[in-house]
Formats: sequence, structure tokens, C-alpha cells
Amino acid sequence: MIWRDLFASRRDKALGVALLALMAPMAAQCVMAQTVPDFTGKTITIIVGFPPGGDYDAYTRLTATHLGRYLKGNPTVVVQSMPGAGGVVAANYIFNIAPRDGTVLGVPPQTAAIAQLTGASGVKYNVGQFNWIGRVNSNIEVQQIWHTSPVKTIADARRHEVVVAGTGPESYSVVFPNLLNKMFDMKFKVVPGYQGVNMATLAVERGEAAGFARPWSLSKTAHPEWLSEKKINTIVQYVVTRHPELADVPAVVELAENNLQKDILGLYASGAEIGRSILAPPGIAPPVLQALRSAFSATMTDSRFVEDVRKSGLDFGPMGGEALQAVVDNAQRISPEVLVAAKSLTRGAD
Repeated sequence: MIWRDLFASRRDKALGVALLALMAPMAAQCVMAQTVPDFTGKTITIIVGFPPGGDYDAYTRLTATHLGRYLKGNPTVVVQSMPGAGGVVAANYIFNIAPRDGTVLGVPPQTAAIAQLTGASGVKYNVGQFNWIGRVNSNIEVQQIWHTSPVKTIADARRHEVVVAGTGPESYSVVFPNLLNKMFDMKFKVVPGYQGVNMATLAVERGEAAGFARPWSLSKTAHPEWLSEKKINTIVQYVVTRHPELADVPAVVELAENNLQKDILGLYASGAEIGRSILAPPGIAPPVLQALRSAFSATMTDSRFVEDVRKSGLDFGPMGGEALQAVVDNAQRISPEVLVAAKSLTRGAD
């Protein structure tokens, strides 16, 4: 009897251990299910730091149409424009004021990290403390000049003055032409303050300016006939390496005459990797961040979303939130020598 009771006791213990082992994953799943944020009855607002009509706005609206399906409660997702200072106003709002519960997200300027590093006026955020949700597309910004201008190539900009329309103070349309003027004695005359790329485009149509900088993807969808009819010349692309579709157009870093110049141009061109991204404020709960990143990744592979992007004619190069966070962190690792030189060119000596 004693041996039978002892055997039964050991058997029961073994059975208990086995049952616990089987139940552990189920318990973990239950805990996870309880921590998944529920957005039932809520509205998620994605704030874009640029006016409607540009590709920041276009990519965001495409994403917003599908994102809610992959969040618990299927919340409504809306897009709100908050233009100002080339996207800095919106970035400051997301960082300092927006609620930290996942109901307000933002689309920052691709130059967000560069602006902070170089001490841009008005920056009141820390890019490393944002929670980056994901990127819809990298961005190939190109400088384009109207065909009637004597400037047909980037070399011509050393010899002939050309008026170019600029948007915000931290946009590529303002920063790069001014940078090239100082580094290579080029003759861009930048007229800043246009509210987004649509207004800059209109300035060229009206004859107020002879050129502008805009995303290559937008060049193929907004006035594509300008390309086919050779109404505009693409003279430089503000990237580190040439885009395959622009094999005959120099990347801006190719203009460098020494390693320091190459590093400075590479620093400013690095914003292309951030491109058209979505972020959340600092301090949101880890389960909320994970839910948003998972929903974003699911959206990027959703067949309906992919088809909508295809129909829009826009380029598509998504990146998940964790990988994007690493890109942003890496963008801040700049040598002091390069940073001092860059600031002296774009901000003046401190």
C-alpha cells in the first residue's frame, strides 16, 4: 500500500508538471491577450508636418486607409495636416504635447535627425526618444530645373544663377542648394517659404522660379509629361548612391573633392533612409508600441494596400519599426569634426 501510494504520488506530481508545461504557453498567451491595447471606439490621428498634396501626405493617407484593420477594435484612422517650419512644428507637437496612448502618431520630416544634430532653430525634440513605427518608403530627392534655364547640369550651376523655389528651412529644397553654394561656389538663388512641393511646383509654372527639389517618385506621378517631353532637367539627386532609374544623374556625394566634404554631404543625404516614416511620441507603453509596429508591418504586406500603392504610381520601400529605430540611432553617430564643419556651413559659426 505504501509503495502504491508513493508511486501514485510521484505519478501525480509528474502529471502535474506535464500539465503545467502544457499550460504555460496558454497562460502566456492569455497574459499577452490581456495586454494587447484595445482601440475600440477610438480614433487614431496621424499628423503630417506638410500640406496636403505632396508625397508625405499621399503615403500617409494610403497607410491610414488600411492600418486600423490590424489593430484590436478596428479604430478609425484619420490624417491631419500640421505644416510649419518644414515639418518641425508637427515633430515638436508629437514629442511634447500629443497624448502618449497610441491615438496620435506623426509623420516627421526626413531631415528630423539632421536638424537636431546641427542645431536647427525651433527644434524641441530628441529623435532618439521617438518611438518609430515604420517607414513606407525611402526618399530620392532630386533637383530639377526648367528647360528654358541655361542650367542643364549641376556643373552649369557653377556658371549661371538659377532661382529655385524652397519650402521649409530644414527641407532639402533649401538646405542643399545653400550648402552647394557655400561648398562649391554654385549659384542657386533660393526663395524659401513655399508651403509644400505643390506650391513650389506652381511657382515654376508661373515663372517665379526656374527649379525646385522634389521626390523622384512624385516626379513620375505629378506632371509626368514634364519628364517625357523634357520640360525639366534633373541635375543632381540628394542621396549617397545613384538611384537605378537615374543612372546618368550624379549623387550629391560625388561632387565632393575630399573626404570631409563627402562626409558632410553624406550626413545631409542620410535623411533619405528615414524617408516617409511614421512615429509615436516618447513614453508610450511597450504593448502599445508593439501593437502599432505589428499593425504597420501587416499593413505593408496587405494585398489591398500594395495594390493601392501600385495604382498611385508611388515608389514603395517599407521598413519595420525596429530596423528604422536603428537607422535613426545610427544617423546620430557623427564624428565631432564632421558635425562642426556641417554646422559652420549651414548655421554659421557658433
